[in-house]
Amino acid sequence: MTEVPEHLLARSRARREAAGLATPADAATTAAPSTGGAVEKAAETQPGTARPTPAAPAAPAPPPPPKPDPPYVAAYKRRKKIPFWVMPALLALPLWGFIYANTLEEPPKATSGPLAQGAAIYQQCAACHGADGSGGSGPSYKNGALAQTFPNYVDQIRWVSLGSALWPGDTYGAQNKPKGTGVMPTWLQGLPGGTLTPLQIAEVVRYEREVLAGIPAEPDLVAITEGTKPPLDQDGKPVGG
Repeated sequence: MTEVPEHLLARSRARREAAGLATPADAATTAAPSTGGAVEKAAETQPGTARPTPAAPAAPAPPPPPKPDPPYVAAYKRRKKIPFWVMPALLALPLWGFIYANTLEEPPKATSGPLAQGAAIYQQCAACHGADGSGGSGPSYKNGALAQTFPNYVDQIRWVSLGSALWPGDTYGAQNKPKGTGVMPTWLQGLPGGTLTPLQIAEVVRYEREVLAGIPAEPDLVAITEGTKPPLDQDGKPVGG
């Protein structure tokens, strides 16, 4: 847009007034916008003039403060924690326990001596009394049963030596159990069907009482099986005595 010089505008107004086409009021009205436009344009084109900056948006309200922890949560946070370096040890505890348990072995069973001899002889009795003495067709030795029937080892030696066929009387043992003819074999050599020596009978009786029945060792029976005392015959008397 080209700006018209002021003197040309004044000359144009004078001519129009002379011709009766304009009045002095029109001249004032025409001059004001022209001047305002020039001032506005000068303001727009003047270098370094800053335009008004729009107002910044209001900052958001701060969030509400967090609620306090319940007492049990606060107590948990205050409690001392397990140090991180302890965790591998805790995780390895089950493995250590397993390894330790496997190192606990049962004491080795006797491989020689009177109890070992008695265990070997007992294999002939296991079919009726059970491999561990818990019973079968024959009575059990467990839970004090053998000690109740034969409180004295001498009576047991006689019962094993004679068997039910040669046993005097109809009952045997401290409980007077019926002997049941033909149930208990005769084991002492020299008697019908017997295959064991007096020493072997003493050894198997000691094994049944100490190992299978859990009866404490009896010194006289131990002495017989170790050869410091003579074994007993079918009458419970020392052999050769």
